[in-house]
Amino acid sequence: MLRKWVPLLAASTLVLAACGGGDDEAASGGSGGGSGELRQVTAGLLPVAVTGALQGGIEQGFFEDRGIEVTIETGQGGAALLPAVASGEMQFATSNPVSLLQARDQGLDVRVVGHWTSTHAEGEDVNGVVADKDSGITSAAGLAGKRIAVNTLNGMGQLTIDEAVRQDGGDPSGIQYVELGFPDMPAALEAGNVDAVWVPEPFLSQLIAAGHPVASYSSQESVPGHPTQLFFTSGQLVESDPQLVEDFTAALEETLEWADANPDAVRTEAEEFLQTPAGSMANVRIEEFGTDLRREQIEQMGELMVDAGLLDNDPDIDGLLPEE
Repeated sequence: MLRKWVPLLAASTLVLAACGGGDDEAASGGSGGGSGELRQVTAGLLPVAVTGALQGGIEQGFFEDRGIEVTIETGQGGAALLPAVASGEMQFATSNPVSLLQARDQGLDVRVVGHWTSTHAEGEDVNGVVADKDSGITSAAGLAGKRIAVNTLNGMGQLTIDEAVRQDGGDPSGIQYVELGFPDMPAALEAGNVDAVWVPEPFLSQLIAAGHPVASYSSQESVPGHPTQLFFTSGQLVESDPQLVEDFTAALEETLEWADANPDAVRTEAEEFLQTPAGSMANVRIEEFGTDLRREQIEQMGELMVDAGLLDNDPDIDGLLPEE
C-alpha cells in the first residue's frame, strides 16, 4: 500500500511531540494480530530510490505473512518524520543517525529497530554534493564559502560536507546552507539559486547526466560506509506492543535480504513509487542494505557531532541502538 504525505510538523517540534501519546490500540491495530485481521502500520520514508525496497518487501508478502499491512508515507527528511513517530501518527520511519542522535539528546525516546541503508565505503557513492556545471567547483575544498542545498539544516548532509571540506584542506565555516526537499534541488541548481546540492539517488545520477560535476562524495570522505537511514520507532511502542515491533523487524530483515539480492527489482519498484518512466532508474546507484547496524560508523558520526556542537551531551548510542 502507498500513500504520499507532506509533513506538517517541523523538526523544531521534536520535544513537544514527545509529549504526545497516541492511541496504542489504534496505532497497531491490536496486539499480536491474533484475530486474523492485519495490523495497520504506517511507515515514513524519504521520496528517494531506496524506498522502492520497502515497497518490494510489501509486495513480496513479508509483512502480510506476519499479520501486518504497511502504508508508506513520505517526508522531506528524517528529522521531519521524528515527531510523527513520537506522536503515534506513524509507527515506524527511517531517519539518519545524526537526526536520531539529536532526538535522543533532546530527550525524545526513539529507538532503532533495524538497519536500512548505508553508503559505499569506496568507489562511486550513492549520495554526493553536485555543483553547478558552470561554477568551476570540482573538489570538497572548492565548496568553502558557497551556497549549498541540504534537505535538513544541521543534519547528516551538513555534518559530512563540513568534514569533507576540512579533510580536503578547506574551511567550512563560510558555507551557507539552504534547506530544500530533494525533489526541488535539481531545479534550484539549474536556476542558479544555489552553487551546489547534496543529493541521493535518483537525483544524483540525473544531475550527473545533465553535465553537473560531483564536487564531493561527502559521506565517503568523512565516515566511509556509514548508515544513511535506520528504521526506528518510539520507546512507547516498544513497551506497549513488543510483538508488533518484533514482527515488523523480522519482516524488515527479510526485506533487506531480498533488496540486497535484487537491486534491479528495487530500481523497478522505485520507478513506480516515485512515478518516473519505466527504465529511468536502470543505472541509478543503489545503497547497501543488509542487517548490520554499523555501530562503529555511528560512533564516528557521534564524535563529529560533538565536535560540531550538534549535541549537548555525549551521544546516546546505547540508548538508540538495540542490544546485539
